[in-house]
Amino acid sequence: MGQLAPIGADGANNGYLAANAKFTALQKAAAGLLEEAERLALRMRVNADIATAVSDLCAAAQVDTRHVAHVAAVGAAFARVVNGCAGLMGAADAMHIAAGHLKTEHEREYGGIHAAATASRARQAAPGFYRQT
Repeated sequence: MGQLAPIGADGANNGYLAANAKFTALQKAAAGLLEEAERLALRMRVNADIATAVSDLCAAAQVDTRHVAHVAAVGAAFARVVNGCAGLMGAADAMHIAAGHLKTEHEREYGGIHAAATASRARQAAPGFYRQT
């Protein structure tokens, strides 16, 4: 996915369709992040479970307790990653929802204006011309 320039740096590319495309791209990026975090959490959960099982097997085989403790520590580290992924998934989901709401509000507020301006044969002012400072 390409880099998007900040809204203020886009100049003439701040029109209705460009802003709408940016909101769509933000929503898509958040959805992609959510999916990747879910995949990572699943892999780390499996790894944590395997490390716990190996630790238990090592303990049952009376392996040196230091080794058992290290394997258990690896399982605990994987579990911490799962917890971190949960926070990341929550943030990505919130961003996805917020971007969707922003896009909907943008369409609601400016969609009619865009449709009228597009249908008009009169030349329209450049985006940002009417912005109040």
